[in-house]
Amino acid sequence: MDFINTLEHLSAGYIIIQLLTGLALGFLMGMTGIGAGILTIPALLFLAKTDPATAVGTSLLFSLVSKGYGVLEHWRMGMVAGQATRSFLIGALPFLLLASFAVNLFEKSIPEETFNLAMEILIAVLLLAACVYMLWDSFRKNQKIISRCDELFTRNEQIKAGLLGSGIGMIVGATSIGGGIFVIPLLNGVFRLSPQCVVGSSIMISAGLSLIGSGVYLFYGNIDLVVALLLIIGSLPGIKIGCRAANRLPQVYLKRIIAGVAVFSFVAMVLGIGR
Repeated sequence: MDFINTLEHLSAGYIIIQLLTGLALGFLMGMTGIGAGILTIPALLFLAKTDPATAVGTSLLFSLVSKGYGVLEHWRMGMVAGQATRSFLIGALPFLLLASFAVNLFEKSIPEETFNLAMEILIAVLLLAACVYMLWDSFRKNQKIISRCDELFTRNEQIKAGLLGSGIGMIVGATSIGGGIFVIPLLNGVFRLSPQCVVGSSIMISAGLSLIGSGVYLFYGNIDLVVALLLIIGSLPGIKIGCRAANRLPQVYLKRIIAGVAVFSFVAMVLGIGR
């Protein structure tokens, strides 16, 4: 009943803004594989006006539903590396749970203003690190066309993916950022998957992480279900269009678009810290 009452008292302007935000997020997510954390967090903080912990939880729920739909689209086009996805998730899930519980416990024991500022700074620092790498990777010269997708990983590659996944799980559990923006450089730079396959695989990894993480934040009441619903409704048509665009773009252009999206989000995050 509280959910319905909250929805009824929203203004038309607020609803339209969230739907349009969801449409834009869905398009960028479907095309680049990122957006559930790196773009959704600033949108939730500065457009939906949620607190950082609720923004993380709501972003994870939005990621679960919207990226679950995106996985189906990319899977149909053969752009998901199954073994890479499994290896990352095996390493990531335990540490995701640890970080999710830690953030929600710290939120209850630290003054609100201190906690919120610390979370915003942490997110901004992680975004900066990702932006620097992605800009370097997308504009370096003599880039080779990579076609590897669902080839089998060696034993060493599986272990490496699991170890890297553990770090990704910690970051995602604490900030909801990382399922796309940090996985993409790893899949592309370390495991040399093609950009199109990297997008589909990162979306599947993010969906798996979001399933567990959103459950923890929901348990602690740090999810805005109304905002999540509006973003999800708006995102569905955008995801479909974005997935098809990713399959048609040249590799170099797709990598540069991904880097540009990351930089835009970082700037928006920095401008809004402490406000």
